Amino acid sequence: MFARGDIAIRPKFKAILNEFFPRYLEVLLRFQDSIDEVRIEGHTSSVWNHKATEDEAYFKNMWLSQGRTRSVLKYVYSLESIKRHRPWVKKHIAAVGFSSSRPIIENGEENHERSRRVTFRVITNSETKIRQIIESV
Repeated sequence: MFARGDIAIRPKFKAILNEFFPRYLEVLLRFQDSIDEVRIEGHTSSVWNHKATEDEAYFKNMWLSQGRTRSVLKYVYSLESIKRHRPWVKKHIAAVGFSSSRPIIENGEENHERSRRVTFRVITNSETKIRQIIESV
């Protein structure tokens, strides 16, 4: 969903986020008592220019993956349709970059295009809930 080396959201991805995120947020809010955090996780391919060492590429890609998640968070936060939920978004949604540590592998090879992505992950408070149940018994 991102061009190589870029943090800008492509128009096609904006259209997807326009449709997806407000509906996603409505679902999340129904379960908000069970949610600790929602992560927008940024990922990159392992590719960087040929002059970079593996370690340099990892940290440059870290900067890139973090930029992508910030771009996505900023974009969805600015959607007029979620305006009334911005306080919840601020409190519960985090932008996290993973660099190239989780590439998409297909047939034993990295798919560079698909590795440049963001994912949404819900972190629940299940441990807290289990402790509360045990204490109440």
